[in-house]
Amino acid sequence: MPEIAELEKLLQKIALADQQAFRDFYDATAAHLYPVALRILREEGRAAECLQDAFVKIWLKASEYQIGRGAPLAWAAAVVRYQAIDDLRRLPKDQPGWEEEDWEHWGGQESSPDAPMSSERQRLQDCLGRLPSDQRQAISQAFYRAASYEEVARFAGEALGTVKSWIRRGLLSLRDCLHHASE
Repeated sequence: MPEIAELEKLLQKIALADQQAFRDFYDATAAHLYPVALRILREEGRAAECLQDAFVKIWLKASEYQIGRGAPLAWAAAVVRYQAIDDLRRLPKDQPGWEEEDWEHWGGQESSPDAPMSSERQRLQDCLGRLPSDQRQAISQAFYRAASYEEVARFAGEALGTVKSWIRRGLLSLRDCLHHASE
């Protein structure tokens, strides 16, 4: 993992249009950022394109990074995440798999039933499993597929207010469940 101070210096140089610094930043972070795009887009080709688009934004917005307000890798991951969400929202929602409830794979890795699961992931999976299916599916669509509330409502065939209520109640239930599970 690259050092924070090193990445901060690279971003400062990128803000001054230093191409070598950009290459170094790319080399140091691409392997860490690609899984962010892949987790959201779920297709290697789209994730690779998304990563390239995100690096263009990093080049253009490097001057917006503020030292001390977060780790540079976290800032870059946010750029990639927002780019992936934008890319995902441009995809037709009637593609196969859009409606799947895949919250059990929230980490983005397909895992076998025998694979060890982190305790945090297991708690989240257990808490999600306790939610009513409408809340669970709405949360899955909104957070793991980056669908807007309007898209979730359209998919569910429900009123926008109903979907917002499902998500709000579901998130409150998750918070309470996770809080109690960690005690």
